[in-house]
Amino acid sequence: MLRNARYCANVWQRKPSFSKRLSDSRNAAQVGYFRHFILCFTHWSNRLARHVHKATELKDESVMHTLDYAKPELLTFTKCDLHLPQNRLDAAGSASVELNESESRVRQGLSAGEFHLVFQGAYRAASGTLARLEAQLRWKHPDYGLLLPALFMTALGHPQLALDMALFVVDGVCRELRGCLAANLPLPPVAIAMPAHVALHESFAGEVARVADSYGVPPRLFEIEVSDSAEAAKLLTLRTLTESLRDIGVSITLGNWGNGGSSMALLGGLDVDTVTIARELMATVPRDARAGTVMTALIDLLHALDVRVVVSGVDTEEQLQWLRRWPEVLVQGALVSRPRVGLAGVLEPRR
Repeated sequence: MLRNARYCANVWQRKPSFSKRLSDSRNAAQVGYFRHFILCFTHWSNRLARHVHKATELKDESVMHTLDYAKPELLTFTKCDLHLPQNRLDAAGSASVELNESESRVRQGLSAGEFHLVFQGAYRAASGTLARLEAQLRWKHPDYGLLLPALFMTALGHPQLALDMALFVVDGVCRELRGCLAANLPLPPVAIAMPAHVALHESFAGEVARVADSYGVPPRLFEIEVSDSAEAAKLLTLRTLTESLRDIGVSITLGNWGNGGSSMALLGGLDVDTVTIARELMATVPRDARAGTVMTALIDLLHALDVRVVVSGVDTEEQLQWLRRWPEVLVQGALVSRPRVGLAGVLEPRR
């Protein structure tokens, strides 16, 4: 993979005839997409190479063999392994951690005010009561128009940029919450999604508390959502990492669960209050009986663990009717609520 990435980069940078043929293409957008792909692929390949040198937690022998590195000594996952996520932020200002072109453009967009928040509600399946809000980022790009998170979230792999983005969302949510509190509107918790290495960093809870206090907003109105991954699930089993968020009253969510990011073996040990089930698992429910059986088992399992369940991707009336068998399940999707600018508008009663 590393050799392929470097080869593609060399083709782009050192073969002018190749890049010229692309530039002469009728569809100029393809050039940009190709160049963006090469930059991102090269960036992540280089990051992988650096981690192979540094991270002794890699245990996949096939990967090590492919990269021609010596097999590392196997380690048990304990608190001493937490230096990886901590160091990502601690080294954020280091010259060795540089922004690539895509990351630099995201940071420029943050400074230029091109990003804004939208809010989407999650409702109890049986009663239709609003029980949760989710803050989502949108990028109003001057050239490409409105961009959804999937098109720019890859840039959040850079530690300082990920922290800047998370604090931008926290600040924006606090500003909205302050207005709603002043209007005496009833407020459910607001979920903010971010990478695990940001959410569980030792200083992040203090930053949330500081920003919330500056707006007069209680931190208990925040719900930090960590996207499911193998690394995130391991970190969420360690109370020493989650206690700083717990101490300020923030709840914790494992987001987009069910796509195979983490092991089921870790589920019972997760220090989380809520799990959001990936929308792909609802895609063929209820018409596919086997898919319905899988969803039934997952919801019952999470309820048995005393975890609140949010089901994403509820886009049809048939799906909503099927989920009403679990009155306390929260549903989120195009059928019940679309993302909207302005928190107060989402809090208005649905018709």
